[in-house]
Amino acid sequence: MFNLNDCIGFITNTASKKIVDAFNARLRENNVTRVKWIALFFIGEEKNISQKELAFKMNANESSIARLMERMERDDLCVRTRDTADRRIIRINLTAKGEQLRTELLPLGENFHEDATKDISSKDLEIFKNVLEKMVSNLTK
Repeated sequence: MFNLNDCIGFITNTASKKIVDAFNARLRENNVTRVKWIALFFIGEEKNISQKELAFKMNANESSIARLMERMERDDLCVRTRDTADRRIIRINLTAKGEQLRTELLPLGENFHEDATKDISSKDLEIFKNVLEKMVSNLTK
């Protein structure tokens, strides 16, 4: 008989929500949202990233990313420009203020990861990631 408490979808959703809530609480202390933190990370990681690629990396729709970029541009955290070869493509880069904020916040992400994975072996973490990837693959074929 089906038991929701044993359902992998319910278990992973519950765990994910608790992890996201804990990370959001830490970010709130720095007046940053989790979505903005993720955007800062990816924009800083890949210079001149397209808005479409950022949406893909963040697993978000392009219209949501466009609105986020409008807010971040308004806050002088990023700048958007049209691609010189294809004017349909919007490129994004961090401003000096955005780069500074990213640099200040990166340790927060690293510390959160360390806290979340404390007392879990690297082997177990690798198995965990592989199992999640396999489940996603099973469901998205």
